[in-house]
Amino acid sequence: MGISFRKSFRIGKNTRINFSKNGGIGISTGVKGFRVSKNNSGVRFTLGGNGIHYTKWFTKKKKTKKSDRKKIDKNLNKLEKDKLEEIEKEERIINPETDFERIPTEDEQALLLYLGSRERNYLLYLLLITLLGLGIFGVIQRSFLSYILIAFNICLLLLYLLKSKLHSYVYSLNHSITLFQKNRLNKAYKLLKKCLAIKPKSDKALIMMMFTAFRLEKYEEALYYVEAYKEENSPLEVMYFIEGCASTELGKYQEGIAAIEKIYSEDDDIRFSKYKVLGDCYLGLNDYDKAISWYKELPVNKEEMDEDQLEYKYALGKALFLKGHKKRAFSYLSKVYDYRVDYKDVKALMDEI
Repeated sequence: MGISFRKSFRIGKNTRINFSKNGGIGISTGVKGFRVSKNNSGVRFTLGGNGIHYTKWFTKKKKTKKSDRKKIDKNLNKLEKDKLEEIEKEERIINPETDFERIPTEDEQALLLYLGSRERNYLLYLLLITLLGLGIFGVIQRSFLSYILIAFNICLLLLYLLKSKLHSYVYSLNHSITLFQKNRLNKAYKLLKKCLAIKPKSDKALIMMMFTAFRLEKYEEALYYVEAYKEENSPLEVMYFIEGCASTELGKYQEGIAAIEKIYSEDDDIRFSKYKVLGDCYLGLNDYDKAISWYKELPVNKEEMDEDQLEYKYALGKALFLKGHKKRAFSYLSKVYDYRVDYKDVKALMDEI
């Protein structure tokens, strides 16, 4: 029997450090509706809730163990071995330093940009370093000139902090990221507005704003910022998710279908979110047959209930009810009713059935 262990320690309100046998040391951080986890297996990024989630793994390629390589070699014929060696040789020649390192995809770069680290204000750093140098010079020399230079540098620094648009942009963006991670979305939203007034085409500010507006259910604005980003950059898969969900919430069902159909990931969480949104769109268009066909693609027949199952069963049950299949609708809606009697309009639907 294999031995496994897992231990988790909280550091701060929303961050945990995890220790496990398989994943090693990892870290998990985020707020409700947005979470990022990182361990030896890679980075996991999750956005959404209420039965609709966008989850993506970013993994690293690993070196093949010698013992595993021997087993593989035994099962390969001579031709396959030669071909494998030739491919490996070519990869080493092309990129010897990243032989086993995966180059980040655009989606991961956007993720790292969001987690991103803070913007750097190098001019402010230069002024502070200059002030420090002048301070040391003043202590050593104790001359009138050194005091004049220190006073001049202090005035220049204060003027820069009060008047510089660059400083205002950097401070507002960095503070908005901190506020977003603390789930203080309204304050983050105001600071991001300020950032975009200074730099309307800032990649970081646009990415942060589309997440923030989406979380605040400002769907029109989320769509606006997605389009603004796409004008200057290639769109990312997660943006189609935001675009599809926001359009659906606004009743723009055809636009929602067009956006969601551009998501091609085979990850289960993403596929199920795609099917759910497509079902919602067709339900909004009163095309009950297509809505039911998409909802049936969801794992609706699991006995164990959770928040996702609650949403899936309710969606399929309501579509069947509207189509007139009340007996089949009852089998799904009754489970929702038993799990949470006050969920949406399930009580009214059950009473009518």
